[in-house]
Amino acid sequence: MSEKKLKRLSTLIDHPLSAAEDLQIGSVVYDSRKTTESSLFVAIKGFAVDGHSYLEKARQNGAVAAVVAHINKAVDLPQYIVVDTRKALADIAARFFQPEISKLRIAGVTGTNGKTTTSYLIRSVFNAAGIASGLIGTIQYEIGKRCIKAWNTTPESVDIFQMMYDMVKSGQNGCVLEASSHGLALNRLDNIGFDIAVFTNLSQDHLDFHNDFEDYFQAKKKLFSLLRSDGKAVINLDDPYGDRLCAEIQAEIIDFSTTREAAVMATEWKNTLAGLHINVHTPLGPILINSKLIGEFNVENILATVAAGIGMNFDLETIKRGIENVNAVPGRLQPVPVKKDITVIVDYSHTPDALQKALKVLGGMTKNNVWVVFGCGGDRDKKKRPIMGKIASTYAQHVIVTSDNPRSETPATIIDAILNGISDRKNTVVRENRREAIKYALDHALPGDTVLVAGKGHEDYQEISGVKHPFDDRLVIRELMS
Repeated sequence: MSEKKLKRLSTLIDHPLSAAEDLQIGSVVYDSRKTTESSLFVAIKGFAVDGHSYLEKARQNGAVAAVVAHINKAVDLPQYIVVDTRKALADIAARFFQPEISKLRIAGVTGTNGKTTTSYLIRSVFNAAGIASGLIGTIQYEIGKRCIKAWNTTPESVDIFQMMYDMVKSGQNGCVLEASSHGLALNRLDNIGFDIAVFTNLSQDHLDFHNDFEDYFQAKKKLFSLLRSDGKAVINLDDPYGDRLCAEIQAEIIDFSTTREAAVMATEWKNTLAGLHINVHTPLGPILINSKLIGEFNVENILATVAAGIGMNFDLETIKRGIENVNAVPGRLQPVPVKKDITVIVDYSHTPDALQKALKVLGGMTKNNVWVVFGCGGDRDKKKRPIMGKIASTYAQHVIVTSDNPRSETPATIIDAILNGISDRKNTVVRENRREAIKYALDHALPGDTVLVAGKGHEDYQEISGVKHPFDDRLVIRELMS
């Protein structure tokens, strides 16, 4: 249960107020259903609904004032106009939850792929250093002893600040969060002073939301403008956009690489199904890391974590211990044990780059053939569908195309778009029903084969026509192989 705070309205908004108007505010909300007595309601125009349509409902539920883009004279409620209510929400929330949130050491991770794994690793290093830390990301929000299933990778600003406030009140003094391009573009992370900002990589995704790839890059870049004056930027030089970030941002940089000169470099590594063994060069000296994570792309995630730890002034032994304490990240190249003599892996890879990396890693560790079961999400970037089809048919010997989260789209339409990228379909099978697709791969895979079930990872649902049905790839595999 969140602890109650009270702030005067004059401390939250930049409007001249009389003594009578300077009300006590007990909460800041953007959802009229969450409005209670003494709430300040901020009306946001979303993608589906406009908060201005719910001013009367907010008043009825106890709101004492509202921040709006335009006044509704029909609603008997003090209303204060701002140019951008979403940006105002972040400003107001930051003021409301001070000074408590200023006590947190905060790391943010952005990039197309690797955010979740890197966040888990950095949080573990924070904990190893004695900084008890919360987590806000794609899988869940961890606040004190509470774990809340995530509804967005990066929730609304007031939700983030509330979580951070609760972290402090629960005795935590650190927070690691995933900074999505949506969250950054929509001002959800404004006014957070980051100690560490990490860039993992940039590849095609979310072009349904961003105007173009440049717009996508600029959204990611924004994270580094939110660093505190003494904050550190951790940049991946193996990504083409890493050099550009280094040239364009104003911050102290700790770069990392597997292929070139950098502050943190992997000089040698070995990848096995048991994990990664990495020799790392750092400004503090060499370090050998034995991680239980698999996949060469996790070398970059581990290097990012080493660089972040150095940026936080942790010693190498603490950084090593924190990284090695992470046994697995849910739905990220996660093995699912089965009785049959095959390897079954579940992974969240839902972008072209992530799928290619996962398949290349598994191909290098598989004795015989690689099978991939995947689809693409509906109502999302449609351009990546044929690209992912081509990647699947290039790096896997057997491809089963199925449904992911079709949402409002017809599954067959999505599947057809994927098939457009597959020129030779002799080893391609279509099973629209995801359970049937997984069963087909498990039934037909031979000893020594690997089956990758890709796209959903940790998710425990499948969204079809706006309804979320229970569906967890890992549980389905266990049921089918029991």
